[in-house]
Amino acid sequence: MTALTPVALRAQTQTPAPSPSPAPTANPTPTPAYSLHGAFSLYSAHTNNVNAVGALDTPTGADRTSRTEIGNALATLTKNTGALQFSVTVGAYALPVIGQSLNTTTQDSANSTLFGYIPLANVSYVASPSLTVTAGKMAALLGQESPFTYQNLNIQRGLGFNAEPTISRGVRATYTQGKFTGNLEANDGYYTGSHRAVEGLLGWMPSANTNLQFAFIAPGAGTPGNVTTSIANKSEYDFMLTQQFGKLQVLPYLLLIHSPAAASLGFTSSESAAGAVMLANYAFNDRYSLAARYESFTNHSGTTDTSANADFLGYGPGSRATTWTFTPAYKMNAFFVRAELSGVQATNFTPGLTFGPAGKNSTQTRALLELGAQF
Repeated sequence: MTALTPVALRAQTQTPAPSPSPAPTANPTPTPAYSLHGAFSLYSAHTNNVNAVGALDTPTGADRTSRTEIGNALATLTKNTGALQFSVTVGAYALPVIGQSLNTTTQDSANSTLFGYIPLANVSYVASPSLTVTAGKMAALLGQESPFTYQNLNIQRGLGFNAEPTISRGVRATYTQGKFTGNLEANDGYYTGSHRAVEGLLGWMPSANTNLQFAFIAPGAGTPGNVTTSIANKSEYDFMLTQQFGKLQVLPYLLLIHSPAAASLGFTSSESAAGAVMLANYAFNDRYSLAARYESFTNHSGTTDTSANADFLGYGPGSRATTWTFTPAYKMNAFFVRAELSGVQATNFTPGLTFGPAGKNSTQTRALLELGAQF
């Protein structure tokens, strides 16, 4: 996105000539009542030092060195006009995460089966140009990364994304006024289906190049985990900036996590974690771009902490990890191809939960290739 440059007004030093008859004003292109969008992609990944746990299609749980999977096979139908509008997305999708085991796109308890083959479906009532109320399945408000690979700068999502809610079921009110945006939502938290949470976002866009946002989610202390997350009572706070510098876009954000003690869940103490993420993308032209991501994620627990909510990262209590990702991309019309190289460095990890034989290695690298099209 490029800011509009104000047009300089030149002082007239002579008597102006008579104005010509104005040219007819072109009619604006009307918004289509309905639109259909789709995305299809395949990705292939090769991992050095695979995860020792997390693969659901191997006898031991250790990941495979090489995988080729469907990344997206999605179609979205949207009604764009009128007081009542809707959007529904159907199909299969993968949710690859850096430093985590990959799984087949249709694997039970992973990827497409986590949120179903209709991952998003909602109805909106446009009460006024400023106020919209939406109900159904919606993407979460937190974070700078979206659910599906084709929506993101990188093929893999980050560790910050992995700790955040992805999709929820609830009711959301959205209010916009000038440079300010506000969202408030009552939903089922981390896709619990039975417990409630409050989620919200405040945004301020002082210019076309700058967007500041604060997002949060606050579930109940007794909210149990489910297949999408083992710790679902965690409150999260996201501080996000999107800034454009010519062809360079930067999207840093800070994620703070707090999980209160809950005896019924085996959470014997309150625990917390933090993640700092820098995302960036440089568009050389309409076809070529280079995206990058750097993360630092830290569990604030000690390595001997036995509370069941002491690990938000997945490498054990007290663990810490940094990640880096580079993703060059090429796009021509509807088609795109992306390559990716990433790395993870873990410290203070619990043996068995990281990489290599018996999960005793601290580093992992992964190379990916994604081919696809959007229509």
